[in-house]
Amino acid sequence: MSNLLGVESLIVARLEEKLAAHDPRPHILTAPDLADVAEEKQLTPAVHVVYGGMRIAQDDGHGSYIELEQTWYTVIAVRNLRDMRKGSAARADAGELLDAVFRALTGWKPGLDIRALRPATAPRAAYSGGFGYYPLAWTTRMQMRGEA
Repeated sequence: MSNLLGVESLIVARLEEKLAAHDPRPHILTAPDLADVAEEKQLTPAVHVVYGGMRIAQDDGHGSYIELEQTWYTVIAVRNLRDMRKGSAARADAGELLDAVFRALTGWKPGLDIRALRPATAPRAAYSGGFGYYPLAWTTRMQMRGEA
């Protein structure tokens, strides 16, 4: 892979394809889409695709061959003002979308030189002003070779 962040566009395309028939159809957004948007004006329902960093998973000891493990988050964002205090309405709205995203990405192989996405431990859900944010975490690995 010549673009270390290229997995992002592949995840976005996969979600756009697999969630096209979901009702209501969610917005698939990346960090630049969200950068200057005030919370109360954000689009919902949505799936935010966010890069979570990378680590060296394996190397050959010489630095010429490295296997990188990347973490990606898909955060389901919903807004429901009913029962804001308990958040049960937002959770109900998010549940089906969480299921659809999980099914679309679990075990999916983004490319020839990229391993299948594996679910990972995700951060806790968060709630703010009627919005609910439900993260799923994913890891994938890719092989890189240095130019000697």
